[in-house]
Amino acid sequence: MFGVSLLDHLRMTFGHVVFRYKAHTQLARSRTRWSRALRALEAILMIGVAVAAVGAAFGKGPVYTIVSAVLAVLALATLLLHLTFDLERSAQAHASCATELWQIREQYRAVLSDFSDGALDLEAVRRRRDQLMEDLHDIYQSAPFADAQIYSSASRGVAVVDEAALTDEEIDLFLPKSLHKAEKSTAA
Repeated sequence: MFGVSLLDHLRMTFGHVVFRYKAHTQLARSRTRWSRALRALEAILMIGVAVAAVGAAFGKGPVYTIVSAVLAVLALATLLLHLTFDLERSAQAHASCATELWQIREQYRAVLSDFSDGALDLEAVRRRRDQLMEDLHDIYQSAPFADAQIYSSASRGVAVVDEAALTDEEIDLFLPKSLHKAEKSTAA
């Protein structure tokens, strides 16, 4: 028989949400950094084109003309690369997803707290869990794709690579002490 309690299910899903939140946050940061780096490279290359073009215009020799042309091609390639990957829009989509996941994470913490305090009965907790699962499904339907490399890097703070295998201790890292399962197990 497979024995997962309601509390276990809430904690596992909470851990899953935390993991996904972390992954989308890292993707948003990474893509923002890459976008800024490409913009900076574009600006530097265009400054180089302008300087070389001015040198060529004042008859400094054919080297300035060649340098200007090479830098212009590199600037165009950088611009096309930037436009092709559309890193800014991707970063915004991942940041938006992370914000929604943060909200779900906080709602799971609230349900866990209310359940732990006895403020909600089992049926109310199940209804709230089901609603959160629907909300989470809606978020994932519109979420941008997050590749395996990012999920792997998101797990650096956690000892496992498989997000489904988060231990109670790893989930406890994101919960207040009063909701730690590991401490309740040792106290019992």
